[in-house]
Amino acid sequence: MLHKTKLFNIIENYCNQTVLVVGDIILDEYIRGRTNRLSPEAPVPVLEVDDYHNIPGGAANVAANIAVLGGNVILAGVVGDDLHANVIKSELEKYSIDCSSIITDKERPTTVKTRLVSKNHYQLARADRESKKPINKNIEELILLKVIDNINSVDIILLSDYAKGVLTESLCRSIIELGIKYNKNIVVDPKGSDYSKYTGATLLTPNRLEAEIATELSCGSSAEALAACLFKQISIKNVLVTLGEDGVLLFDGNIYKKIPAVSTEVFDVTGAGDSLISTIALSIPASKNNLELSVILGNYSAGVAVRKKGTTVITPFELKNIIEHEAMDEKLLASS
Repeated sequence: MLHKTKLFNIIENYCNQTVLVVGDIILDEYIRGRTNRLSPEAPVPVLEVDDYHNIPGGAANVAANIAVLGGNVILAGVVGDDLHANVIKSELEKYSIDCSSIITDKERPTTVKTRLVSKNHYQLARADRESKKPINKNIEELILLKVIDNINSVDIILLSDYAKGVLTESLCRSIIELGIKYNKNIVVDPKGSDYSKYTGATLLTPNRLEAEIATELSCGSSAEALAACLFKQISIKNVLVTLGEDGVLLFDGNIYKKIPAVSTEVFDVTGAGDSLISTIALSIPASKNNLELSVILGNYSAGVAVRKKGTTVITPFELKNIIEHEAMDEKLLASS
């Protein structure tokens, strides 16, 4: 099958690509145990802890996905001067991620999301330890210097915005200006209501809700209307609106391309967006800038992610396997 050969060739080329990920680094902490009784202090279950599990989250999960797919990745962002910073760096080292561009900010904590989970995977509670204040100018300048130091050695830049204060308006604008100057594609996973700070990006990937917030269009507006409105608001090259079970819509300012969702088995949507944008960013340089094929690969990757529990990463084997067994995109690739 011609389309499978094309996609497999791109996947095989992942190892030759380097992605610079800049964004909000998060530690996802899972505390698992048994719940056999209620607390005598309040009407809540008592979790008898059996194990702790730490996973890179946010921009760190994006970086981990790229690394597991076989790409080289440099991660730039901020952690606090605390024990959780050591934990997240230790987790990232397991994936051979370059952490030399992570800045320590003594004025803010490492962002941690702690989940209490029972043995039957029921989430009892979540506690977030974070600061959403924008990073100060000194930290911003340090991150920008790291981007400048690495710009010649990377193939693409990925901005992973989780609205935790790292990707300020001025930092985004500076990074995108550098990307344009050095002819680097810039992929953005956006957050917030004002997307003007992403002006000049190659690809913007909001989900439907995020696009509705940014455009202020009514709930239930068509994906085409959302994409068109974003184009009117800011100067970008491409928009990809992710639509959950309805797939994705790619718009280049002229042509709408609807790609259906791959998976019919949905267990957990956590991290699917990270898997999608990670695969797209790695696929763009690996495919010699074939955006449509890159989006189709990202769509397949999201199809793998939703079949897994919790924050996860996708392997090349899993990606090839779903391509091997899902033929729904064959027509879409006829002209690619």
